[in-house]
Amino acid sequence: MLKGFAVLIALALQIAAQSRPPQILEIYRDFVRPGSEAAYSEIERDIAHVCVELGFPHAYLAIESLTGPKEVWFLNGWESSAEQEQVADDYAKNAPLSSALEKHATRKASLVLTPIEVFAKYRKDSGGGEPWSMGMGHFLVITVTRARERLDGTTFETADGTKFMVLPADTRAAADAKAAAIGADTRVFAVRPFWSKPAEEWVSADPAFWRLVAVR
Repeated sequence: MLKGFAVLIALALQIAAQSRPPQILEIYRDFVRPGSEAAYSEIERDIAHVCVELGFPHAYLAIESLTGPKEVWFLNGWESSAEQEQVADDYAKNAPLSSALEKHATRKASLVLTPIEVFAKYRKDSGGGEPWSMGMGHFLVITVTRARERLDGTTFETADGTKFMVLPADTRAAADAKAAAIGADTRVFAVRPFWSKPAEEWVSADPAFWRLVAVR
């Protein structure tokens, strides 16, 4: 009885965590070489498939820029540094997964320039509008700025003061309108389900959008 209650509490906490902004946002930026887009897409589809089949221990979200320089970003949301360490430990113990991903990384190496990876902390009081959580929106409007003024968007800030302000949108037209209202340093990204490893909560909330992705 007590064990079952503990499981329910843990599940409730997990769902609650998925419905609010992550405390830490990891942003990994890929810069695809011109002319390599098709090959890159195929490899990222293979990577997402491997992550599902071999049990990558954490959900991640892939987004592709529709305005500004062509980039692909991979977003990971974390509740704490302890969660990051646990996921890293679980990944290290999964030899088939790490071996498969290393092979795909070798395939991808010639298709991209040097990537950029940053970690940003959630700043509850620095943005406005509806809080964004991982998996929300088919499009994301993202402003990257070091300005101090308050703008709409869920805000994440890096150690050097760079802010990533995120607004979700369900259509391209809505995303373009939000970006135009903000102005400079704002870009529109499309969420790419086939390059992502979605959490079950994302799929449950929007099954039609994630229908092509198998989730274990």
